[in-house]
Amino acid sequence: MALRSISVTQLSAYIKRLIAGDPILSGVIVKGEISKLTRHSSGHVYFTLKDSGSRISCFLPADRVPLLRYELEDGMEIIAIGSVSLYEKGGYYSLNVRSVEVEGEGALSAAFEALKRRLEAEGLFDPRHKKPLPPFPKRIGVVTSPTGAAIRDILTTLKRRYPFVDVLIYPCLVQGDGAAAQIAEGIKTLNERFPELDLMIVGRGGGSAEDLWCFNEEAVARAVYESEIPVISAVGHEIDTVICDLAADVRAATPTAAAELAVPHVLDLKDRVAQCSPERLSERLLSRISMAELRTEHALSAAYSAANDRIAALSARLLADLRSLEASDPLAVLARGFAYVTDTDGRHISSPEAAPEGTLLRVRFSGGEIGAVSRGAAEGAKEDDDEC
Repeated sequence: MALRSISVTQLSAYIKRLIAGDPILSGVIVKGEISKLTRHSSGHVYFTLKDSGSRISCFLPADRVPLLRYELEDGMEIIAIGSVSLYEKGGYYSLNVRSVEVEGEGALSAAFEALKRRLEAEGLFDPRHKKPLPPFPKRIGVVTSPTGAAIRDILTTLKRRYPFVDVLIYPCLVQGDGAAAQIAEGIKTLNERFPELDLMIVGRGGGSAEDLWCFNEEAVARAVYESEIPVISAVGHEIDTVICDLAADVRAATPTAAAELAVPHVLDLKDRVAQCSPERLSERLLSRISMAELRTEHALSAAYSAANDRIAALSARLLADLRSLEASDPLAVLARGFAYVTDTDGRHISSPEAAPEGTLLRVRFSGGEIGAVSRGAAEGAKEDDDEC
């Protein structure tokens, strides 16, 4: 009896039904290293998950990407949760990923650096966007767990340093699934419903890298960056740095340090008030007057010195000009024995030819002038020959 044949399509459909009906394959958890990561224009993410012995193609749909807690990169060790399915046309199976967890400190560090680079390139950490903290806040919002040590430290420090301030607490998760969404929502809610707040503290106490990871998520960073209320980030201990710290207007090493940065100390204010007493103000005013007098004396001395130098320079220049004028003065030339000859109309006679015989002349000497009559150039020349 001949065996009945089936088509390739039928075989693929049968295998697909087997895989889909397997309860293990519908909720499998797979550990491996990411390679060949591709982000499609549709928003879907494709990558290969591999270990030393094998590999499997993975598909992460676009609607699951915003829910990721980590920025996926090649080389990251992850735990992928999803279901196995068969791609009938290609004849190969793949893992349809629903969620991803990062495995190991090295992978967490890689995810942190990847998100940090991307947000920094967008300008979320630019110092030009940092808002200053008000010197004397009246209303402070706090986004944190209502039962953790952080809120106790913040409230105790605020009461000790500056008991005049009002505190509004937005309770939220500060670790685990859903924490990042609640933190981001708290920041947005305080901005929308309580815009009169002078500043906001966002944070929690110390913990492991996994415990603090919600403050590394993109949703929190963007909420902090977009906040109109100045934000102090206070996450973990002094050695911990998270993305929230980089996006905030001010980073505090601890929740206690955040409260210290948020408000002045009442004793410091009392000292400043004491410095404003009439006696202190009089001393400071006299001191300023003395300093002003010294500056005025120095300025006047410098002005006098500069004026004297200027006068000396102008005097020397004026004397040189006078000497030049004296040297070119016609009267000075006459004083040396020369005469200046003109006709009666004042025209200068510079040669015998310019004064024909009988021309009335005026001859000016240093001490006065006389009249004369020209005898002509030729007659004058003949008499000169006869005398010779």
